[in-house]
This record gives sequence, C-alpha cells and structure tokens, in this order.
Amino acid sequence: MSGQDDGIRVEALPQQKLPVRPGQYSGIAYIGGDRYAVVDDKLPGGGIVFFDIPIRNNGVVRAARVKRVVPSGTAGATGSSPDNEGVVYANGMLYVSAENQTIREYDLDGVATGKSFAIPTDMRSDSIVPNGGFEALAYDESTGFFWTTTEFPLKRDTVPPRLHRLQCFGADLKADTRFLYQMDEPVKTAAQGKAAWAYVFGIPAMTALGDGRLLVMEREVFVPHGKPLDILSFSFAKTKVYVVDPSGDTADILPKQLLCEFETRISFTAAGIDVALANYEGMCLGPRLSDGRRCLILIADSQAGMASLAASFGRRQLTCEFVKILLLEGEDF
Repeated sequence: MSGQDDGIRVEALPQQKLPVRPGQYSGIAYIGGDRYAVVDDKLPGGGIVFFDIPIRNNGVVRAARVKRVVPSGTAGATGSSPDNEGVVYANGMLYVSAENQTIREYDLDGVATGKSFAIPTDMRSDSIVPNGGFEALAYDESTGFFWTTTEFPLKRDTVPPRLHRLQCFGADLKADTRFLYQMDEPVKTAAQGKAAWAYVFGIPAMTALGDGRLLVMEREVFVPHGKPLDILSFSFAKTKVYVVDPSGDTADILPKQLLCEFETRISFTAAGIDVALANYEGMCLGPRLSDGRRCLILIADSQAGMASLAASFGRRQLTCEFVKILLLEGEDF
C-alpha cells in the first residue's frame, strides 16, 4: 500500500530480487554512490559486507550490476558471530548493533576500532527477552544522535503490551533521552506463534529522516508447521513503516503515523512456486532520483534461503534476497 504521511508522499515499488548468494542480511546503510554497507548476522566480527546496488531514475535496481564485496576485516574475522543486526554510516565510520546488546564502531575495512556504546543498565543482556535484543540502529545527521531499540519489549515491559523503548545516544556514544513506542497488535496470538515452524513479531529496523523524525519498521512473519500446501497457503510476512517525531513528553507513548504497509507470501503460480515471502529486517535512506524523490531501501533476510524448509519442496532454497524501494517526496528531508 502506498500512502502519505503528514508532509511525505510515498510510492511503494514492487520488491526486487538481488542476484547475490543467499545470506542472512539484517541491516543496511547507505555509503554513497551505489555502495551500501550490509550486515550478515551469521558472519563473525561486525558481519559487514558491501553491496553495490545501482538504481535507475525510476527506482528500479540494475540487477545485472549488483555486486557483493567482503572487506578484509570481515574476511579475516574469527570466532562466532555476536548476531549482528543493524548498521549505520556516520562520520566516515560504521556502527553495528548486535543482539548480544552491543553497538560497536568499525572502520570501512570492517575492522573494529575498540570503541563501543555505553549501554544503559536496564537494556543490557540480562534485561532482554532471549533473541530479542538490539536490531534497529539509526543515525540522524541533523542532530548527531544515534537511535536504537530492542526487537522485543524488555522483560519488565509487560503493561501496556507491545511497549518498546527508543533509546537515543549522543556523539560521545553515551545514552541520552528515551521515548516510548507501542507496536500494533499482531495478527497471530502468542500460542499460534509458539506452535509455528517460524514466527517473529517485533521491531527490526529504524531510520532517521534527517529532520528529527524517525521511521520505525514493525514486522510479523509466520510460517506454520504442516504439509507443503498448508505452508504455501498460510505463511505470510507483514511489514509496516511508521513515522514518529521524538520531541514530546518522554512519559507518554509517541504518536505514530503510518507511512506504508505491505504483505508478502509464498504461492503457487502457473510457472511453479513463487518465492515472494520476504522477511524485511534492514532499512536506510538511499540516493535521490533525478526528480528529487529519495529512495528508502528495505532489505530482507532470507535466512540463507530457508534451506531446511526448502528441502520439503524439493528445492535448494525457498526464499530469495529481496529489496523493496519506497520513493519518498517531501519538503523537509
């Protein structure tokens, strides 16, 4: 669905496949030109790779020219992944958020500098729901602030339900102000999610518009157990992008305005299985087109093609690497 926020007009283009090897790409940041920093949450170190994604003036990706480049810092990293999820580019450096509740600084070779954010005590590892830590990360050039939140509410945040804390950090990488945000109600109940082959409901990404406002992505993905036909019929991924303006009372839940929402599914077609299911986890502002519109780029995590589920369909992979581009038009960004 294309829409219009107060001051922003939106055209949502169909999602497009990226001709790159299957991965688990969870965050994306625009570097400049055609280049983007992307994090793969199963790679060691910062999990940083670079994609070259040329975009035509109509917002369509030049698929034949897409490239994936692994920097030396990632290629030479050892050990297990800290579950890297989000990335931003700021002041010539990359910052990566991970679900081990760290946000670390890396240079453009993907090498850690040793600097990291001072995480508030109540947002550290023992305060989060397992596998529900930092995913989203945003940087606002106009204020110099970084923003993050946990994918799931903190353990202590049960009333009201679906409550998240948007945490701001200053240029000194120390915690600053904090705002409350409430997700919409999910389609599936907690019991239905627990019984599924795969289910996730949370906030995977945030982006700063550069005028003080933030974009917040809400995402729900459901893949049931069952026969292949049941999986095809009932799997879905719902994505919503909201606009918030964190300038009000920190004691209140931030009002939000819907920018765009869409749903993707797996289905049968005359040509076979349409692998359109896309679990979007990363989001960033990209280049401006010649008509002045700004590209907002969403990237999906294919879970490396969901190979274990794909085997039941007699396929090597079921899902693909997708991007979806929203064309934004407005006066303030």
